[in-house]
Amino acid sequence: MSLPSRTKHLTTLAAAAALVLTGGLTPSARAAEPSSHIANDTVWKDTDGNPILAQGGNVLKVGNTYYWVGQALAIGQPKAINLYSSTDLENWRFEKAILKQDGSKPYLTYPLWLGRPQLIQRPDGKFVVVAEVNNGDQDRNQILFATSDTVDGTYTPTGDPKQVNGNTTGDHSVFVDGDKAYLVYVGDVGSGQSKQINQTVNVAPLNDTWTGVLPEIYTESSAHKEAPAILKANGKYYLFGSGMDWWNATPTSYRVSSTLGGWGSAPGWKQVTTRPASNNSFGTQFEQIVPVVGQNGTTSYLYNGDRYSQFYSRPEPAPGGVGLNAWYPLTFDNGEPVLHGHTDVDVDTTAGTVTGNRVANGRFDQDVVGTTIPQWNTTKANGAAQVQESQLGDGRRQLALWDDAPYTSWVNQEVALPNGTYELSFDYRSSGGQTSAYFEVKGHGGSTPPVHLKTAQSAWATKKVTFTVSTGKVNLGVWTDSPAGKWLNIDNVAVWPAG
Repeated sequence: MSLPSRTKHLTTLAAAAALVLTGGLTPSARAAEPSSHIANDTVWKDTDGNPILAQGGNVLKVGNTYYWVGQALAIGQPKAINLYSSTDLENWRFEKAILKQDGSKPYLTYPLWLGRPQLIQRPDGKFVVVAEVNNGDQDRNQILFATSDTVDGTYTPTGDPKQVNGNTTGDHSVFVDGDKAYLVYVGDVGSGQSKQINQTVNVAPLNDTWTGVLPEIYTESSAHKEAPAILKANGKYYLFGSGMDWWNATPTSYRVSSTLGGWGSAPGWKQVTTRPASNNSFGTQFEQIVPVVGQNGTTSYLYNGDRYSQFYSRPEPAPGGVGLNAWYPLTFDNGEPVLHGHTDVDVDTTAGTVTGNRVANGRFDQDVVGTTIPQWNTTKANGAAQVQESQLGDGRRQLALWDDAPYTSWVNQEVALPNGTYELSFDYRSSGGQTSAYFEVKGHGGSTPPVHLKTAQSAWATKKVTFTVSTGKVNLGVWTDSPAGKWLNIDNVAVWPAG
């Protein structure tokens, strides 16, 4: 979501988001505790305890280490391209800012745009960063190349940023296929006042040094696509892209072909299937699919998504939730990509597997306060079920069941689970005094007693339930039947294999 004109919208931010996104962050007093999984719908922190700032970038594996580059999109401050490293894709160490708006070049000067970095490694071992720079040409982008002998070294621009095949661009990525590399980009059409932005999707080879762009091998008119990227999987080439809706999250679409550049003869763009159903990629914009290749060759895939709602400044509420990044498992069903909205993702880089807490939006943080509850069904709610901020000042968003009139409410989600034994956990608070209030686990092929929650509980408490699945699914639900003014809060719903 790199359209530089969008920087004009970076004017109104929630106070919390502004604190997260400032460039002058004070280092944490102590290192963050190691994480055992990726926690979506949270603000991720590096191993020093500072928020990870890596918008619009990519992940590159070098040896046994993954390197993640992205933009430090600071409000009202010079921009930079940050580099992080990890061996498990769950814990990230901040290495350095490898390219900054330090005024060393006219195009590396604030307030111009510097974003959407792509890190690649040439066959000769040298590293290349491909970034977009706005040089003031009608708020549109040109492409900059910078190289370094080492992944964490000094990246030196190879020349001024240039237009691509005669015009400016929108979003881009870089696809490496053997010893060849390709710029995958959204192109503008026309010039001057008649310029039309984001009109084409293109694939163009890089030159022999991977520091310039050759004529396209594929181009299509596909207005209002963004964030194009290619994944080679199952012997086929998948071209992914997002929708174009300013800072909003959008659905992810794809095309597939048996040859690079062969999408013109294949079926048109199709939306990626989401489980459970989501019309906006679980509150994100697509950036990249990260292959996770195990030592025995087993390969799984992670969807790398950015969450830009913090930069949305229109009068209506921002269309998104907590966190700057969200990564989800991506699988293939008979060759068709399927995106799974796991709240937590457990990556085993040695085994090449991606599993996790399959409950979607289990933190109730995937949208703004006071809206509907993505991924959860609400019935008999009488307006009583919504997302609210915790009254305890602990920064939580929570499912809140409450009304100033008598109410009933049923909030549930069906979760697909391989047969086996699992542990459900959730946090709750309750005013007590409801006629009936409980958390129910059903539809899994067995009988699990409901967890009653109508006893007063002012502080957060955790409940755990073990159950066995023989039907390939479970239905998790919260029921209340209550007089006026009584409330129940639920948070952090998780299901993990038992033991």
